[in-house]
Amino acid sequence: MRFSYLISFLCIVFSISACTNTEQEYLVIKGATLYDGTGGDAIENSVIIVRNDEIDCVGIAEECSIPLGSEVIDASGKYITPGLVDAHMHFFQTGFFDSRPDAMDLNETYPFPEVAAFQQQNPQRYYDTYLCSGITAVYDVGGMSWSVGLQESAETNPMAPHVAAAGPLLTPVPGAPFDLPSDRVLVQLDSEETGVKMVQYMSALGSTGIKFWMLRADDEEYMKRVEAAAEEIKERGNQMIAHATSLEQAKAALRNGTKLLVHSVENTEIDEEFIELAKANGTFYNPTLIVSAGYMLAYRAAADIAPIQINDPNGCVDQKTRELITTASQFKDHPRLTEGFKERLRSFDPDTDMTRQMLLQNLKKVYKAGIPIVVGTDAGNPGTLHGISIFDEMEAMQSAGIPPGDLIVMATKNGAESMRRLDDFGTLERGKFGNLIMMDKDPAEDISNMRSLTHVMIKGNLKEVEDIQKN
Repeated sequence: MRFSYLISFLCIVFSISACTNTEQEYLVIKGATLYDGTGGDAIENSVIIVRNDEIDCVGIAEECSIPLGSEVIDASGKYITPGLVDAHMHFFQTGFFDSRPDAMDLNETYPFPEVAAFQQQNPQRYYDTYLCSGITAVYDVGGMSWSVGLQESAETNPMAPHVAAAGPLLTPVPGAPFDLPSDRVLVQLDSEETGVKMVQYMSALGSTGIKFWMLRADDEEYMKRVEAAAEEIKERGNQMIAHATSLEQAKAALRNGTKLLVHSVENTEIDEEFIELAKANGTFYNPTLIVSAGYMLAYRAAADIAPIQINDPNGCVDQKTRELITTASQFKDHPRLTEGFKERLRSFDPDTDMTRQMLLQNLKKVYKAGIPIVVGTDAGNPGTLHGISIFDEMEAMQSAGIPPGDLIVMATKNGAESMRRLDDFGTLERGKFGNLIMMDKDPAEDISNMRSLTHVMIKGNLKEVEDIQKN
């Protein structure tokens, strides 16, 4: 104790530089209304103390003693939540058709091999976009095998969100549109051996999850292949993810232990068997309410019917993506855009057709059943832009009747848990990463108030969102 007093005295008298570094070890944000992500009551006039990249204390002044020499930020009038988690996105996709030749082949203008290489080599532009949008963790639930390597590199990057990645998807169909000589997105599950080897390989690489893209639930032979792969997933301590949009597909996935359903059941109302299976598995449900409409918006832009409207006041969307979107009409004469299809596109109303009633109905039923729900956008698909799409998705979920206070938990705690990272982030608790966002308006009153985002902290680094894409 006497030694610490001597050091403090010497710091004051001689302005020793080493002492300055010690003084800046703690960052304190006080005065804000704080939602810690657990679903508990708001903490008024809160104090949050961050030491280096880690939360040291969260609470009220009586619970968190501010260390001498701390940098103190007065956040009175602000609102704080944990950093958001987009629990469903794809790094290999750009937000336009250049990365989806199956939906609209643009290889003559944008050769897919070059697009894929650029996506691998330039993840930072999306890191910036996500952080600028308040997203401090993302789950890439399907892509090329290189996406798995982002988990480690992003973790050591002070200006990158945390990343979980599944890698290539197992599917009943050939993956030709995405196949490259050295990598692929879709792996055809043509035998039990293929599935087992795929699980072994991706698990050894460190993948967080093995994803199945569509299930032939009525094909007994195919489901035996799924079962063999699912058993290997359990053996490897990995988790099963499923793209299953019909009720029968979803139940088949749940019977095989799926932990994350990455799309809504859209063909019919979910039943009690679905609810019981999901609860027994501890499955997370990701509704992805707006991604299908995103395709329609992108097609409309390509057909020169209407440009994609980008609601991006903080300038979060990267320049390359903006150029793709704003030049979309160069493809107005593409053979994919037949006159009949254009008529469908003209009849699409972005104000009323962004999601379907069945998706909203099933989301509300899942919510009432107590099945955990995550917020995931499927960003990277045409018309669903990285980062900023999370606001549209949360607002659509709120329109289904999900209270905004519960949406905060879904977009933070639940997302982190689906990534298997809840011990590290997702809630604001001592010992977890300093990942948080600050807003001018209360998101627990209306989730659209998330758009009033002003600051984001990632791994203890606090930034104004409007400055992130400028660096």
